[in-house]
Amino acid sequence: MKIINLSGGWKYKTDADDTGTAKGFYAKPFADNSFILPGSTCDNKIGKKQEYYDHFSNEAVLSPRERYEYVAPLWLSQEIDIPCEFEGKSIKLFLERVNIASELWIDGEKNGRQTISLSTPHIYNLTNKVTPGKHIFTLKIDNRNLLNLDIMSSGYGVHTQGYWNGIIGRIELQCEDFCHLENIQVFPDETGINVKLVEICDVYSPFEQKDAIVELSVTTPDGIKLHSSTFRRKLFNSHQVDYFRYDIDDIQHWDEFNPNLYTLSVKYECGDDTDEKIVTFGMRTIKSENKQILLNNKQISLRGTIDCAIYPLTGYPPTDIEIWRKNFKTIKSYGLNHVRFHSWCPPESAFCAADELGIYISVEMPLWLNRDVCSFELEEDSLHRQYFTQEALSISKTYGNHPSFIMFSNGNEIMGNFELLEDIIIQTKAYDNRRLYTLTTNFDHPTLPCEDYLCAYEAGGHKVRIQDIHDIAADNTYFDYSIAVNAVNVPVVSFEIGQYCVYPDVDTADRYTGNMLPVNFEAIRCKMQQKGIYHNLKDYVRASGDLAVKLYKEDIEAALRTENFGGFELLSLTDYTGQSTATVGILDAMFESKGLITPKEWRRFCNNVVPLFKAKRIFKNTEILEAELDLYDFGEHKIENPIFDIRISNKNETLFSLRTNERNIQFPLDCIKSSSILEVNMNVDGFENSWRIFVFVDENVDDVQIIKTETALKEIIINGGRAIVGKELFKNSINGSFIPVFWSPVHFPSQKPCGAIIDEAHPIFKYFPTEKYPDYQWKRLLDSSVGIDISKYAIEPIIEAVPNFMDNTPSSPLFEAKLENAELLFAGFDLDDKSIEVTAFKNALIKYVASENFAPQYEIKNYFDTSSI
Repeated sequence: MKIINLSGGWKYKTDADDTGTAKGFYAKPFADNSFILPGSTCDNKIGKKQEYYDHFSNEAVLSPRERYEYVAPLWLSQEIDIPCEFEGKSIKLFLERVNIASELWIDGEKNGRQTISLSTPHIYNLTNKVTPGKHIFTLKIDNRNLLNLDIMSSGYGVHTQGYWNGIIGRIELQCEDFCHLENIQVFPDETGINVKLVEICDVYSPFEQKDAIVELSVTTPDGIKLHSSTFRRKLFNSHQVDYFRYDIDDIQHWDEFNPNLYTLSVKYECGDDTDEKIVTFGMRTIKSENKQILLNNKQISLRGTIDCAIYPLTGYPPTDIEIWRKNFKTIKSYGLNHVRFHSWCPPESAFCAADELGIYISVEMPLWLNRDVCSFELEEDSLHRQYFTQEALSISKTYGNHPSFIMFSNGNEIMGNFELLEDIIIQTKAYDNRRLYTLTTNFDHPTLPCEDYLCAYEAGGHKVRIQDIHDIAADNTYFDYSIAVNAVNVPVVSFEIGQYCVYPDVDTADRYTGNMLPVNFEAIRCKMQQKGIYHNLKDYVRASGDLAVKLYKEDIEAALRTENFGGFELLSLTDYTGQSTATVGILDAMFESKGLITPKEWRRFCNNVVPLFKAKRIFKNTEILEAELDLYDFGEHKIENPIFDIRISNKNETLFSLRTNERNIQFPLDCIKSSSILEVNMNVDGFENSWRIFVFVDENVDDVQIIKTETALKEIIINGGRAIVGKELFKNSINGSFIPVFWSPVHFPSQKPCGAIIDEAHPIFKYFPTEKYPDYQWKRLLDSSVGIDISKYAIEPIIEAVPNFMDNTPSSPLFEAKLENAELLFAGFDLDDKSIEVTAFKNALIKYVASENFAPQYEIKNYFDTSSI
């Protein structure tokens, strides 16, 4: 194949009113202005310039915006010299990725129909339509919402890519012999491959035939060329389909551990024309059986994250394989093996990188339509049936040879015509059985016969992610989703687990040097400055991020504990900066670390092999710790008869150690003489994990007054004394919570905070052990807590709640202050709760107030005239 690269400067015209066709733009020479391809209108600084918002609003924090936004037809023109050697050949114009539609004129004459695809290349057949010499090629690129996709899908929407207009990736003229191979598909099985070919020739009559020779040869991942097989065929049609069988001995399978890639060479002779094409493929089979996902007849477990097409420097997705290699290597470094492309399909380079590195890919169409988030449902526009059916088939034909492409869903959270979804899957699956299929990602539903798996946050009516059941998960480390697995007849993959709001590191705005303008981060930064809390930014990010990491660990381990679970998909390892700024990632949107946890630390609980410890979290020292030891083992080689090397320590003192192949242990806790956080460490064959157990000792405490009425408070203010002020006296209080804001406090309106910062050196915590950031011993306490706005007082909080970025009001549920003659500890918690940890905390407060250490330094005046308490 000969190629003419058409990258570089093209002439252009804008067409904001869509009058260019009527005015004959396609027939007139354009002005001498240059549009650089590949690229977008934003790259070329064309369109309405986006400015920063001058005030904080829901609109301001919706998402980053293109620095220049242009949503209208764009006309591109170039004079192209067709070489003499192209005469009598097959010629195509190849545009790798267009958003959303294209039309082509050559020398003022229309070439075919408008092409619409967001997932696959736009290809125009120019055979017999151009002659050697110079021709004017005119393209009309239209990025308007021609398909009624609404605004939510990652493939087309303001929340992710923006509405970029242009052409990215390869832009080229392709020339080959008239008789050539147009489509090669490789279907592996246990003993070899079936090869589907579409052979192009010049047989146009049912009364004529031509002879053709096809030769197949395969090269192994080691570079060894295997036998050649030659086949003779009679061609009776201009686009003939033939199937060929090629057996392979000593197969080297493709998987996450050994991403072995074979190459298939196909030689085709028809008359004087010849063609040879090379296809890369992997020897892998995949199926759903007995609620398990079997790759090469071996059960796999998906540990995934989601890619929502958020690429801040370009706006549009990369077509450079090096970027995908870098990102996928980062994903694998965090122990993950799977990426779900959320309501979009990536370019070819993503599949190639995934093939090389052993990443399992799930692909979706640019489809997210339901009345929860959109103004209409699937197929309320009749065009949906035609477009999405064709798009699904085009995705399979274009990317189907890639072994990494193991799963397909029509799209995200689709509601509407499920019969259409079924029709699409049945047709696509009939064409291509090389992957697993489901109707839609999310939404629990009775699975249809065409579906191979279910990806949802509920399965059979039962939760398969911790959201909404945090109270159950907080009590222990043995909760799992076995009930849900048993209720469904296909493998279950948990949908978008996590979504814990990490306070946005608004300083990342300074790194947005490309096409996307971080209006959302700048709006939040300005609000922080107005509230006087910008200096706390790094503390807020670290505190909220520490909590998110702890909660992600629980979400992930619940999935790993579940036998025959298909796997999980995080939302997300990286931030989602749309949908009202959902900074839920451990990494930022540029795949850079926020400094919350290292990949090595993350892999302790998210890896192909993970030790698991199943027990209660909170104990009295009069109890016996009973635990079950388990192992999530989806490594390359199964660990036979695993040995559990377990150690329980209190700070640096080892209290219990054991090396055993037994699955149950007991440890009496009566050796614990003061309330403690115990560290449980477990090692199995070099794979380590750890957990915290909280053990509390009953304390004898003095009698300290806990004030719950204004009358009692006024009395002590006048007469003097020490006391604890209960939550009942926190006026205009701000509710606390252990679990942070879900997703975004704007998208899902919430006053919840995003973690807390604790003065762990304070004397109170001699009796109630804690670290700087809360762990599960704080859940009941913080869930029942209230705080006050501390920005109005010159006090140092003992605990400061991290506010969410919507209101940015700093608050505290625990601080000490003098009110006239009284020395008071304000404790905005439900101290009447009889649970182990709340009782211990209450006793710690009493012991502190009764001690000589209690000497509040800060004074609040005019308490009853102050509306903030």
